[in-house]
Amino acid sequence: HDGRYNGLLLGGDSGAGRWGLRPDSMTIASIDAETGRTVLIGLPRNMADFPFAKGSVMHKAWPRGFNCGYPNCELNGVNTWVGDHAALFKGDKNPGMTATISAVEGITGLKINYLSMVNLQGFRDLVDAVGGVKLNVRQPIPVGGLGADVTRYIQPGVRTLSGLDTLWFARSRDSSDAYSRM
Repeated sequence: HDGRYNGLLLGGDSGAGRWGLRPDSMTIASIDAETGRTVLIGLPRNMADFPFAKGSVMHKAWPRGFNCGYPNCELNGVNTWVGDHAALFKGDKNPGMTATISAVEGITGLKINYLSMVNLQGFRDLVDAVGGVKLNVRQPIPVGGLGADVTRYIQPGVRTLSGLDTLWFARSRDSSDAYSRM
């Protein structure tokens, strides 16, 4: 559309021992069809009161923006909300992703052409497949926590992290908040 391919890249929080799915990481890769130059646009998972694409099922349900009146009325909660209201999407095989795309299109004004999502294990596997990710770790990052024991720390410095360590770097809640992790 308009000389660009727009792919929505999602990182979902499903995995062993977890219930449901929330896409906690949402990035649009907007690629110029002629040059291949790419712009990445990250959307905050906790965005609230956002519009949906006009004409969509979600826009009809929420014409003034997503404000459902209970927790998880944020961008990453759209998929979960739709799971409880799937009757709105008769015949749609993946209504949660349809609604999430509608939200992203409503927020950005971009038409999403493609979708790709990985869960927690898929993220680890993807990072390992490309040989790790080089990052500047600014403070010790715990590996573990979030209901489990901390087993060790990723030490500060410029280092190439494995899939497991990159996952913990991204998910750490120690001395950080949602915006730091994004």
